[in-house]
Amino acid sequence: MVVDSQVLGDFKARRQPGKSREDYVAILTKDLCSQYGYNEFLMTKFMHLFPQPSELIEFLDANDQQRPVTIRTNTLKTRRGDLAKSLINRGMNVDPAAPWTKVGLVVYDSQVPIGATPEYLAGHYMIQGLNSLLPVMALAPQPGDRVLDMCAAPGGKTSHIASLMKNSGVLFANDANMSRCRAVIGNLHRLGVNNAIVSNLSGDEYAKLAPNGFDRVLLDAPCSGTGVIWKDQSVKTSKDSQDIQRKHTVQRQLILAALDAVDAKSPNGGYVVYSTCSVL
Repeated sequence: MVVDSQVLGDFKARRQPGKSREDYVAILTKDLCSQYGYNEFLMTKFMHLFPQPSELIEFLDANDQQRPVTIRTNTLKTRRGDLAKSLINRGMNVDPAAPWTKVGLVVYDSQVPIGATPEYLAGHYMIQGLNSLLPVMALAPQPGDRVLDMCAAPGGKTSHIASLMKNSGVLFANDANMSRCRAVIGNLHRLGVNNAIVSNLSGDEYAKLAPNGFDRVLLDAPCSGTGVIWKDQSVKTSKDSQDIQRKHTVQRQLILAALDAVDAKSPNGGYVVYSTCSVL
């Protein structure tokens, strides 16, 4: 596998006479599928996405590396410094997560269940990946805004939006899946969010119900999950072309609906943020 990747990295200089690039690609694809556990469809897609073998292997290695547990401080109820002190006293080893976030904490280890502490039950934090903070930061909701979260479950980004809005304005938290809406409601209650309305609609319905009705719209779209394979290794073998195409179709419909739902002339908004945890 190493030899094949080196040849493809400098094909003209390293190729063997009589062997084409396609021959090397086919061998490398088979070897990578065997070593990393992917189906051939997904590996072929990744090889087109990362044509440099070294970059592809770096991506595949990253997909097998577990990330540290991170939490977001709920500033509607507490401050990060106060939360960190409380959790340390309970036996958690925590630190500020990154210089670009004022609310994130990384949990290195814990003597207590992270999702069952008094602080968690009181709504002082949400267990949430750092990457999920970025779409809300890009949306930059302001107090008094009219905001739509089109695909809100389980409510992490919704509650983050509410905290930046300081529980003012109006926040529509929508999800097409009723059972997932229940998770949104539970989290919003726990976190003390009181400016949100939870709805169970197809996301594109808002373009018809409230055209140009929102200052800001967040579309964290349903996706293939090919950007967070470290969370769910079954993605390696469960995805096919039909699944990817279905997600593309749904996302296109939702993006168009988000553009219709936002008020482009809003004096303090007019923003749509599209985010996805997928590379395909």
